[in-house]
Amino acid sequence: MTKDELQALLTGPDLIFRHAAIDDIVISFPAHADLFFAAFHEDGELAKQLADAAQQWMPALREGYDDLLPPSASPERYTTFQSLAASHAVFLREMHKDLAMLDRAAAQRAIDTLWYHFPGLRGDLQRDAAYPQPVEHRQLMVFVTGQCNLHCPYCFSKELQRSSISQTDMLRILAWAERCHVQSLLPCGGEPLLYEHMDWLMREVAARGLKMYFATNLSVPLPEAMLSSSHVLGQLHVHLTDELFRSPSLLSTFLRNLQQCRDHGIDIILRGNVYGGETQQPYDEWFRIAKDFGLEALNVALTIPSHTGSNRFVSFEAMQALTPLLRYIWEQGREHDIRVSIAKPLPLCLFPEEMALDLLRHDYNATYCNVGEDSGMHNLSLSTDLRFSPCLGVDEPSVPFTDDLSWEALRRVFSPAVRALQSQPLFERCQGCFLYHRRLCQGACLSYKRASRNGGVPCAG
Repeated sequence: MTKDELQALLTGPDLIFRHAAIDDIVISFPAHADLFFAAFHEDGELAKQLADAAQQWMPALREGYDDLLPPSASPERYTTFQSLAASHAVFLREMHKDLAMLDRAAAQRAIDTLWYHFPGLRGDLQRDAAYPQPVEHRQLMVFVTGQCNLHCPYCFSKELQRSSISQTDMLRILAWAERCHVQSLLPCGGEPLLYEHMDWLMREVAARGLKMYFATNLSVPLPEAMLSSSHVLGQLHVHLTDELFRSPSLLSTFLRNLQQCRDHGIDIILRGNVYGGETQQPYDEWFRIAKDFGLEALNVALTIPSHTGSNRFVSFEAMQALTPLLRYIWEQGREHDIRVSIAKPLPLCLFPEEMALDLLRHDYNATYCNVGEDSGMHNLSLSTDLRFSPCLGVDEPSVPFTDDLSWEALRRVFSPAVRALQSQPLFERCQGCFLYHRRLCQGACLSYKRASRNGGVPCAG
């Protein structure tokens, strides 16, 4: 399309045509840079739409896991994802060209807008202003029980003690959470629905005005409060385990429970865990269930090492071997109109560039997780023996629970530990990777890096 045609579509009433024009402008950015910035400066809503599209196609414009991004280096500096570095360099060149054409006041307004919409530019803009901090959301993951009715060989909680948190201790935890202004409680396990006080806990959470999220295999009887207090459940992550499909009785219970949850309006995300090997997993069944129950999303994760690495996790060597399988799952999602996303970060350099770029453009969580959000406290966890750790996958450092412990005291311990793990290179070649330099890739789940530090999973190559 010509510039005049694109301009007409951008300002016209038809939203479908507007989005088509936006995609065209962003995908062919060098040819339409002047149109991009002219529209970006003039219209607040249009600026947001352009920014969203630009961040999809030029990931370096996004926020990384580190607020303090360094200024961009020359594309020639990088040996991995050089094409992304080149497109980012083009955006910077055209941006500075556009700013140079504006008067001082207009240029400052433009910089303010760019700063707001493109977190990945903040190191390049060098703007002398405070970083606009997002609103903190405090949540707490509590391992309520180590009990489970299944025996998944890849389970991250395989070594978890089979004990459960008492009602007395749970009351202390809830009181502490209220004092620390926690907004969401995430019961973990084991299988959280086997926690003997789950009915009571859901009512307590509802009474305190908290939200609850948790993951479950959904193959055990549902607590009565789960349906009567379904408004408390923000989201339910339902694991599609292999055992479900090998046991007619388990599958029957699972499907009945899933239908009840749907009937009560509970938001459900399906989760499939890939561990490879010779066992054929029921991938097609995942999509059948999603379609049958009208679910639009499927989270897929390569299984990660437990604290001792004794579970069946996917090694880095196996990740490359699983590339065709992940591509198959990705393509099945498109065929069934089900959004497939990656639940755990992956080192995209192990995959063919076309697939890596596709994952990066359509799944913001493909290369780093949200463990670093809220100053490294987003995944705060409490074990069955009442010890805090920064994440389910990172059990060190740990801090014993006490009633008078403050959120800020935990932050001082965990924030630097999380940041150090996120920025630790996974491979030697990370130093030449554009995504690593831009803080857009942490390489893998931090459990791999923790295991590496403890002499377990090797993280070099």
